[in-house]
Amino acid sequence: MSEHPHTPNRAPDRRPTTHRGSDRRGYGSPRHPRALMRIINPLVRRVILSRLGTRINTIMVLQFAGRRSGRIIQIPVALHMIDGVPMAFTQRRWRLNLTGGAPVTITHRGQVRRGRGVLLQATPEEVGTALRKALDNGSSPFVLGVKIARSYAPTIADLATVGLYPIQFEFEEATTTSS
Repeated sequence: MSEHPHTPNRAPDRRPTTHRGSDRRGYGSPRHPRALMRIINPLVRRVILSRLGTRINTIMVLQFAGRRSGRIIQIPVALHMIDGVPMAFTQRRWRLNLTGGAPVTITHRGQVRRGRGVLLQATPEEVGTALRKALDNGSSPFVLGVKIARSYAPTIADLATVGLYPIQFEFEEATTTSS
């Protein structure tokens, strides 16, 4: 019989909590459902590439070619400045296209910039330090892709466990585009 009269008997939830949002620790890395992202990403991409995108400071559209298919991929991602270096963080598999570096085009605040994106081979502690710096610089946990309870201030060691991977960008000269 269950402890609560309105809760049915069932086995305890044994899924890993680091990918299911914050748990008792007060932090974690939410994993948004693919179906939801298939709806939201095209909408966000349209907004960022429109005139409205010039007003959005935290999101950019990252464009690159698939390493095996050659297909052009456009993904909205959050831009973070870590010690003056533009970076993004993700758990998604598309990051593997940037292993060893790859040409990228980024549209951010109405500007199109070409350069190189590199999936960094960082230790968990280096990732935790970068995430802590991003939070200290004013990035929200939601934009970073980290779920943190309101009353909790995660340490570098905490953030090192959330399973995000850093991508660093190196840009050529900026060019403007009209929408």
